[in-house]
Amino acid sequence: MRFKSSTLYTILGSGVALAFIGHGILGLKGYEKFNELVIGNYDKVLGGSMSVETATSWVNVVGVLDIALAVAFIGLIVAARREHPIAYSPLALGLFGWAMVWGFLTAFSRFSATMNGAQIWDVVERGPNYLLPAGLMYIIYTRLAEKKPQTSQRRTEIDHRAGAAHA
Repeated sequence: MRFKSSTLYTILGSGVALAFIGHGILGLKGYEKFNELVIGNYDKVLGGSMSVETATSWVNVVGVLDIALAVAFIGLIVAARREHPIAYSPLALGLFGWAMVWGFLTAFSRFSATMNGAQIWDVVERGPNYLLPAGLMYIIYTRLAEKKPQTSQRRTEIDHRAGAAHA
């Protein structure tokens, strides 16, 4: 039995959207742990220092962006349920690709903010933050790849007809 990709899209996409909504709201609130991660990464990775006020501003901006992306992800879920092509477009692939990269970077920031080996388990624990969008990327990529041979085959047929017409 073949699974219905829109159902799996909805499940995975809902997980992605919820993660972005939750993190976005915490970002808008200036969640202290997020501020500590920004300050810690700026110090450990870039070798600088950052004030709490500056970190809070960055966290707030990221919070707004996360919520905006969550709204886009919800739109893509609705589109997938309706079998609208945008749900399986290069744009959707790019958005979920960003979600995967951002999910991994923010998970990895738990480690890089402290450079403490024990924190690596935070990266593992947050695996769904980057693996759910990776699953959606696979679904979208597979759907896009299924369409490409038809286009190539169609071009070959058109080229063949055009060649026959010139002969």
